[in-house]
Formats: sequence, structure tokens, C-alpha cells
Amino acid sequence: MHDVEFIEHEGRRFVLIPERTWKDIKESIQRLLAEAGNASGMASSFAPPLLVQAAISAGSSELRAWRRFRGFPSAELAKRVGVTRAYISMIETGRRRPAAHLLQRLAHELDIPVCALTTSHGDT
Repeated sequence: MHDVEFIEHEGRRFVLIPERTWKDIKESIQRLLAEAGNASGMASSFAPPLLVQAAISAGSSELRAWRRFRGFPSAELAKRVGVTRAYISMIETGRRRPAAHLLQRLAHELDIPVCALTTSHGDT
């Protein structure tokens, strides 16, 4: 088994694992997500991975949860979609609401359906 450490911070319990273990878990989840998406017509039966769901449940925005899950620094994602890092931050913190065309570009770069980013943004 892997080296695991449990810590508590501000009343919440966290699990620390070695970085290599984290990368292995992340790669496995991404592979399973890709296989599930290919097998089932991703947009029609899309379900976010548990790590993304957990981040959103803990208060993260959909965009931030997916960006981190995919391993994108905010500056890189911003560059790829043609906005500033500050604008990505404003979307992630709810200070800006992205236009439909930007949601489409973000979803494309993150390799997810647009609906994965719109839970808290309505039908933008």
C-alpha cells in the first residue's frame, strides 16, 4: 500500500499521499473518463469524476475544479482561450459571468461538454 498521512485543518480532515500516487490516480480517472465518454456519447450521459464533484461540493467553481483536475495553470488556460489570467480568476470566483462563446472555448480546452461548466451559470 502507499504511504498515507491524515491531517486536520480548520475542522476538516485531509489525506496526504505521495505525488506519484496522486498522478497515478489522476491518470486512471482521466483514462476512465475518456473511455466512458467514448463509449456513451459524452454529452448525453456526462458525469464528472468524483474528484471534480468533491471540489465543487467543497465550494470550488466548476471551471476551477475542472482546470485543476486537468492540470492547467490559470495563465495557460487563459492564453489558450484568449483572455487574461485575471479574467479566468474572476470567472472562477463568480465576479464575472462568461459569454457562451467563451464557455465553448473553455470546454473545448478542458475536453469536457459545456454543460460541465454551466451548473452555476444557467443557460449561458
